[in-house]
Amino acid sequence: MNTLSRSPKTQIKVGSRGSPLALAQVKEVFSYLAKQEIMVEYKQVIYQTRGDQDKTTSLMINPAENFFTDTLDQALLKGDIDIAIHSAKDLPQPLHKDLKIFALTSSVDDTDAFVGKVRFSQLKNGATVGTSSLLRQQSLLKLNSKVKIVDIRGTIEERVALVEQGQCDGVVVATAALKRLGLQKRIKEVFPWETMPLQGQLAVVGRRGDEELRGIFSAIDVRKKYGQVTLVGAGPGDPELITAKGIKALKKADCVFYDYLVHSDVLLYAAKAEKVYVGKRKGEHTLAQEELSRMLRQKAMAGENVVRLKGGDPLIFGRGADEIQYLRSYHIKVEVIPGISSATGIPSGLGIPLTARGVASSVAFLSGHGESEDNQHPQPIEIPKADTVIFLMGLTKLDLIVQSLKKNGWPDQIPVMIVCQGTRLQESIVSGTVATIQKLAAAENLQPPALIIVGEVVKFWQAASSARETILYAGTHPERYKSLGRIIPFPMIQISEVELKSEEIKIFKVNLLQYDWIILTSRFAVQYFFAQLKKLHYPIDRLKKVDFAVIGKETAEALSFYDITPKVTAAVETSEGLLQILKDEYKLKGKKFLFPRSSLSNPFLKKELTKLGAKIKEVTIYQNTKPDWRELPKDNIDKVLFTSPSTVQNFLEDYGTIPRHWQILCRGPYTQKALQQFGYESEVLVYE
Repeated sequence: MNTLSRSPKTQIKVGSRGSPLALAQVKEVFSYLAKQEIMVEYKQVIYQTRGDQDKTTSLMINPAENFFTDTLDQALLKGDIDIAIHSAKDLPQPLHKDLKIFALTSSVDDTDAFVGKVRFSQLKNGATVGTSSLLRQQSLLKLNSKVKIVDIRGTIEERVALVEQGQCDGVVVATAALKRLGLQKRIKEVFPWETMPLQGQLAVVGRRGDEELRGIFSAIDVRKKYGQVTLVGAGPGDPELITAKGIKALKKADCVFYDYLVHSDVLLYAAKAEKVYVGKRKGEHTLAQEELSRMLRQKAMAGENVVRLKGGDPLIFGRGADEIQYLRSYHIKVEVIPGISSATGIPSGLGIPLTARGVASSVAFLSGHGESEDNQHPQPIEIPKADTVIFLMGLTKLDLIVQSLKKNGWPDQIPVMIVCQGTRLQESIVSGTVATIQKLAAAENLQPPALIIVGEVVKFWQAASSARETILYAGTHPERYKSLGRIIPFPMIQISEVELKSEEIKIFKVNLLQYDWIILTSRFAVQYFFAQLKKLHYPIDRLKKVDFAVIGKETAEALSFYDITPKVTAAVETSEGLLQILKDEYKLKGKKFLFPRSSLSNPFLKKELTKLGAKIKEVTIYQNTKPDWRELPKDNIDKVLFTSPSTVQNFLEDYGTIPRHWQILCRGPYTQKALQQFGYESEVLVYE
């Protein structure tokens, strides 16, 4: 398509429909340009579309997409006009390939209004209400099923006149249309429901390639202010299985909407973002899908960079397609970052190939929940012909799944495996056959999420649980050590936030940049330091003017979530190791150190840095306490892992002794020293 060459003084030809509303919309668009001090002369050309000529066809039967744009589209393509101005909701999806939206305006009002002699809520049973929209009809009947819906057509003025003529008790029209025509006094009531996408917005459409005009109208394009929504797959459960690109998106996010399938450690990458839990666990959905989609849209329209974080892959049984379609209908940019699906990642983690030469050459993925379930009269699941079948979200439907397998001809001896909490620390497995799996599952306390694998490939799994050592973990971050064996979390410390005093709040809010160094000795110190800053709305970017000194890779990694790289990281994970680097490489006399710390912090650093002439201000930001007494697990324990002196002390205070047959592991020399004081030898583990 050739771009028309015109000078700024040349009139542009603007096409529109001929109703009073359409004429008002053209004036509105050019008034927006004028407010930007962009003066453009134009000549308006009126067209009748099919929708104007045919006022008998009901809009409830889904007429052609271009019912209200066809003649304008053709005029643009022929070069008879330069742009067309439409109600944005009338645009076909998608546009003709040679046309492009140059601008969308902000919505004047996106609600629907009731015009009548009384309010809608005051109508009597059997009252007639006119509308041309199936969506409005459905919404009206939800509010009052006793009204009678009348299918109407015509201009806004013609529809409003139906009330005056007594042909309807009321009509439903767009509030924006009434406002544009100066008829807002006729509004009796505004409805609470969500209306059609783009309602109240205007669209300027031109020929693709006409960069001159696109540049002019881009000045009033509200989409420039929009953010975007990124659908990110968090992987099957193990927080280390999220992709590098997914991590990058989380670090840039302003807001993250996440569901119960997402491991809490993954959220640490979105340290600066607002986090919204949306549930999605069967029986406890925190947000309805419609409300969630609306919140995603509102955040993006407010200019935020939004991440919708989903377990597994975002486009496999996760309503991802619904969210994409909804957001795109509002012209919001959507990106998808794939994730490792639980359907493939969990079997792979167990060494189970979904296809294997001579065993299985096809695989089918099914949801355990249908789109329109009838829990009173469940119907057997249609299972496609495949060698391997994977059921997602099927734990509560196990009986129906087994019934469906048998009905579809699967023999009783075919292997079946249920994997709950796959790839996570709490992973549990029940393995049987079509004939036995129900009884075996009933004997276990299985918890969702669960994956059900059916087929001969299950035989590739080697039940190695008896060969793996069982380790009682006394710390607070067991995922770090799952490669050592079967980890049983049994924390002997409890970490909680401390309420700051008024003078300490002043340090964080006003005086932070007066310090030369900030010392952080653990990931908890990082977590609660930044939690305090977030509560005080402190701009984290300012901290780039301060140097950070930390102990250990784990603390440095936690700091990296806030895009901060410490100037000093003690490779030897002790206070002595940090002091040695500071003393050897930096001038410390007169330097001011802020030390956000635990209630049980080691006094060594403050004492030694003070000796070297540094000025130290300690602030307790979190407390380390002993949890309530619990019975020790009845499992056969092979090893115990202590992560700090307090975990040792608390364990011995509660249980008196460490069983002799347990091999003792520990983190760091301080923990080893604490064990030695109680007469126990231990092996020191180094964090990798």
